[in-house]
Amino acid sequence: MNLCQAARKLGVDPAALCPASAEPRFTEVWERMQQEPPCSACGQPSRSSGVVHDPVHGPRWLDRCRDCFLTTPPTLRRPLSQAITDIR
Repeated sequence: MNLCQAARKLGVDPAALCPASAEPRFTEVWERMQQEPPCSACGQPSRSSGVVHDPVHGPRWLDRCRDCFLTTPPTLRRPLSQAITDIR
């Protein structure tokens, strides 16, 4: 699932999220994760940060705690079998 789908599943309103760069560098994401902002859904310390691109509000930070991240796992860009083959 992508970040927009994750936000919808968690019931997060993009208007309530902090503004972000459209394409943040890894260092920006890492710095945000080190600050452990509250999870956008439940308020617990976050362990994952990413940017939601909302058509109305623009790019916004979506921060997720461990449990919310596991509830909304990212989609692999290719089949798992292909990824395993590539790793081998």
